[in-house]
Amino acid sequence: MAKFILFDLDGTLIDGVDDLLFAMNDLLAAHDLPPLIRHELEAMLGDGTKMLTMRAFSARGVELSAASLDKLNIDFNQRYVATKYAQTHLFANTETTLRKLSSDGWIIGLASNKPTAPCERILDLLGISNLFSVVAGGDATSVKKPDGGHLRFALDQIGYDRVNGDIAIMVGDHANDINAARDFGILAIAVAFEVDATRAKSLGADAVVTAFETLPDAIEKIIKQAA
Repeated sequence: MAKFILFDLDGTLIDGVDDLLFAMNDLLAAHDLPPLIRHELEAMLGDGTKMLTMRAFSARGVELSAASLDKLNIDFNQRYVATKYAQTHLFANTETTLRKLSSDGWIIGLASNKPTAPCERILDLLGISNLFSVVAGGDATSVKKPDGGHLRFALDQIGYDRVNGDIAIMVGDHANDINAARDFGILAIAVAFEVDATRAKSLGADAVVTAFETLPDAIEKIIKQAA
């Protein structure tokens, strides 16, 4: 029996909002539209950059055609890459906890709706890429969270075998993360770091954690409950 744990990226391992905000406001300014403020953009996250771009322009009164959205999404991603993720940082105790999980035998993966390339670059810049056996961004397969197929794809890459009794857990801050876990039939933990935990508690996860260092205890508890 092996142990697998998948993490979302934004809002789960990292706070990357300031770089996303800078890139989006740079794009909006190029089209003579007023900027977003941080909490506006935070509410738009979770469904990949194309949906983020659509929501940002919609919030400024611009409804985009499919062709325009595709072009603007490419432009946004180029501006986002240009930030070099300078303001993106790990939440407190993230690296220490991930290293503990790895030493305890957990096989760690990433399942994010953000494109794979920036996911990989951010993990590398933050010095934790060596802990991840798979990085499955939103462009890694044909479906994204909340479709459980996204998690299936990631877990297949690292040898998950449900029939053999392997354990798998999804950890994330968004309904998409928890719903994808439910769709695929694995355990789920919702996180709330530096934000109010009300939303996380409403997602129907098997556990909620508000400090990263408490994650191993939450994992142990839900595994016992599921046994």
